[in-house]
Amino acid sequence: MRGLGGVRRGAGVFVLGLALTACTQTYAPDRVKESIQEICRAEYGIEKIDVKIVGSTIGVFLPLKKLFATDFKETLLAGKTVADVEDLFHPSPEALDQVEDVLFSISRVLLSTELKLQFYVLQATDTEKTGLQLILIGYVDDIKRVRLWDISRNEYRKRVLHEIRLNRAVVWHRPVTQFFGELEKSPTLEFLQPSFVRPLSPSLVESLFFFNPESSGERSAHWRLGELRSTLVEPTRVLVHVPVELEYDPQKVAPGAFKVPAGSALEYFMIVSFASEPGRILRVIPISYLDAAGAIQKFPLSNELNFQTDPDSWQIEFPLTEIRLGDFLAEQLSRRTQALLTQDERVHNTFEEVRMSFRYQKDVPQKYFSLELDVKPKGHTPQILQPSALNEDVLYLLNLASREFVDLLRSYQFSDYEFLQLNLVSDPLARILAREELELFRRNKADLQGILGGVSPF
Repeated sequence: MRGLGGVRRGAGVFVLGLALTACTQTYAPDRVKESIQEICRAEYGIEKIDVKIVGSTIGVFLPLKKLFATDFKETLLAGKTVADVEDLFHPSPEALDQVEDVLFSISRVLLSTELKLQFYVLQATDTEKTGLQLILIGYVDDIKRVRLWDISRNEYRKRVLHEIRLNRAVVWHRPVTQFFGELEKSPTLEFLQPSFVRPLSPSLVESLFFFNPESSGERSAHWRLGELRSTLVEPTRVLVHVPVELEYDPQKVAPGAFKVPAGSALEYFMIVSFASEPGRILRVIPISYLDAAGAIQKFPLSNELNFQTDPDSWQIEFPLTEIRLGDFLAEQLSRRTQALLTQDERVHNTFEEVRMSFRYQKDVPQKYFSLELDVKPKGHTPQILQPSALNEDVLYLLNLASREFVDLLRSYQFSDYEFLQLNLVSDPLARILAREELELFRRNKADLQGILGGVSPF
């Protein structure tokens, strides 16, 4: 993605800030999440961050009002000319400050706890407008190594993965979160109505949300949203599962204003329509209800509506999976080699297009890396390579990639693989480089041409 270029220039500053943070105290393993939140709140005034731990990976979700300095919608609607698309992806100064502050907090805790964590993920997301997010992924040992000058600052920058994605769940959930935000501030029909496609009546609001919007004093109530989940049901309609906890002080609300006691856990499905801008709530389906005794009960969910039976079809705003070192290295290799190719004059003069990507194959009896290579030479008609021969220009590409491969894996001391498999789109045969051959290549005791067997001039 070309937009990453603008991010990389800013990212280099705060990823180094993360690495060079000093540690002054020890954080209890069972309070790592709370410690990060407390530092962000007490020292940087950042109140709303979420922290998760999955296996050896810790993730932090940072919601932002504005991630990028440029307003995308305003630029497009105004028909403004953008000289370089990368200019659209410069983080705003305020966003950079918050990202840096959160990275400092993560660093301080990770470097001063006995909890064994290998990776951190920071997901800085524009929750107010675009739903775009900057994701930073780093290896904890790399932080330690750059602090000890075991790797250079420039090398450390290359090791931190960063990319921009669209968080569809954030976009889909925005009408719901805005509605409950209005319930916090101004729970009257006048302010609640814009969140809905159709007009609301006081009786409908009361039956759905268990409070009377015509009563006074509800502003002291808090509607605490749990983790929202959503799935696309039609091209312009989304189904959102909404758990919410209602908190209020009975002494500060009008008598009879609420039909359920404070601390009640409520649950809804909401259908959100995006047929027009902005999205609005089309329908509210309550899962919670009051029985004859005034107690809260829940309707049973059908399999189609039960996200627990098919979690993969539902999206959340802050998904986190455990990162494995082999996969991390494969992604890093893909980006590093692609960067090498864009800066190489011979590659630029020889090829119209080069696509190169690494994969770590771990779900097999023998773990291995694979390298997929697809090339389009300049001024040449695509040809099928001979089964046992390589064009010298393709061999040059493989040399660049293989050198990066052996050097990086040795730097990480990663040995959980048996071979590197080379897959050329124009070649019907896969080529295998055993670890022993790769080690000879790394030590300059064997060249790639000799290992692979011959070169074809085309």
